[in-house]
Amino acid sequence: MARLGIDFGTTHTVAVVHDRGVFSVVLHRSETGAGTIVQEVYPSAILIESGSDERLYGIEADRRFGQRGPAPGSFYLPSIKRHLRSYAEGGTIGMDGFSARYDVAELLTGFLRSLRDSIRASGMVQPDEPLEAAITWPANANGAQRHITRQCFREAGFEVLSTLNEPTASAIELADCLTAGRGGRARQAPSAVAVFDLGGGTFDASVVWIDGDDFHVLTSTGIEDLGGDDFDRVLLEMSLEKLKLSPDALVPLTRHALLRQARVQKETISGGMVKTLFMNPMDFGIQGFPVSIPVSAYYERLRPMLAPAVAKLRSVIEQAADREPRVHIDEGLTIYLVGGSSRLPLVSQMVAEAFPRCRTVLTDKPFTSVAMGAAICAMDRVRYREVFARHFGLIRLRDHGRAEFFDLIFPAGTPIPRKGEGPLERTAWYHPHHNIGHLRYLECTSIGPNGLPDGNVRAWSDVLFPYDPSMPLSRQPVNEPIVDTEEFSSMTVCEVYRCDSDGVITVELRRPATDEVRTLEIFQE
Repeated sequence: MARLGIDFGTTHTVAVVHDRGVFSVVLHRSETGAGTIVQEVYPSAILIESGSDERLYGIEADRRFGQRGPAPGSFYLPSIKRHLRSYAEGGTIGMDGFSARYDVAELLTGFLRSLRDSIRASGMVQPDEPLEAAITWPANANGAQRHITRQCFREAGFEVLSTLNEPTASAIELADCLTAGRGGRARQAPSAVAVFDLGGGTFDASVVWIDGDDFHVLTSTGIEDLGGDDFDRVLLEMSLEKLKLSPDALVPLTRHALLRQARVQKETISGGMVKTLFMNPMDFGIQGFPVSIPVSAYYERLRPMLAPAVAKLRSVIEQAADREPRVHIDEGLTIYLVGGSSRLPLVSQMVAEAFPRCRTVLTDKPFTSVAMGAAICAMDRVRYREVFARHFGLIRLRDHGRAEFFDLIFPAGTPIPRKGEGPLERTAWYHPHHNIGHLRYLECTSIGPNGLPDGNVRAWSDVLFPYDPSMPLSRQPVNEPIVDTEEFSSMTVCEVYRCDSDGVITVELRRPATDEVRTLEIFQE
């Protein structure tokens, strides 16, 4: 029986299959006039052709756009994952200059169906074999992103066995490589790995405590908008500055084509020999002479962007040391650099400068490390425990509605149940002072001195809890006014919060006066 580990990445998506004791990266094929293209990564790209509304995904989308360039009226989305936050902002996305808008869930499901078909076409799984997979997401992913990712994978035909954070998967891959999994060496003593995961669109940092086959995430954090896409944008801006052109002067599809070329140029740096980057504007229909950008000047632009990531890494290591005394920032700590953008020599240089007494390891599998770790998890070869990367709770009223406060349900750092364990549970009993309770759920990275959410606040579902016994608990009273009243203050109502091993949070509303119970999944509507 084959099982998959899938890393749905910002720029590339990678699948690793385990079959009869062997882990193999799925090879994706595309037939062209020049022959068959075979590659380990499946571009996380979507191209919608103008007029016909034909939708191309993955290799075909990337190839067609690269060959034909920016066709007028086409919609090109090179990083669908980075747009998942749009699911929390109305559920649709568009492109500047075009009136058409597209449903995020529909686009993602279509992309994942094409991935499914490509995996089957690889011949690495049997035609009628179910696609059982462990899938990954950023450690700092918000609830809406997790919900829509899991849902679309299932609608695309994958059986989601488990989910885990990308840095955790990389730590599992590293440990498996260094120990008996592939190296044939004896298990090492318990130790910590700090994972610095810099991908195409997000940065994640986690500290994972490894004890044999047991992996416990001590701390996690991240930056939602930092990755290779941003570095491509900087290189494009530097080129346009030399051409004395404003980014606003470019039509969207020309800008995509230039960013694609910037990415190609950026990736030449990883070998350490390239000192100058080039761009010829004439290749893209822009008047001007070829421009050159010294790599040293490019690095100077990137340093301030990377500094917060290095600071985040230090923060999670210090927090992990507070929770596990055997974690030491000055000795015995391995920092594992993963993600395609970590191949930039500047990244390892800045990390090594900031942590001179740590052992810095740059992965030899920048694009496949996460998927490999997920595949190991899919085979139940290890046990792992994640933690909440953000605070989760809801805004309530106090002092008879005169003030708000943040009721913290699951604080950041709270361990999430392991696969197979019962859900984490929190219960709140109280006497209502309204006819309807407006439960406003959100998550945040920090809490301010006033006790309210502060720092990267993300809204989740709003739930209406009818306290009035005349209103059925089975429906949301969306058209009823909320009234401040003591009529129901003698009643007792209850909210029970549960979090399962996938990080899915539900609330069970209980109204004992009418013996009614209703359970809702909490996510961004």
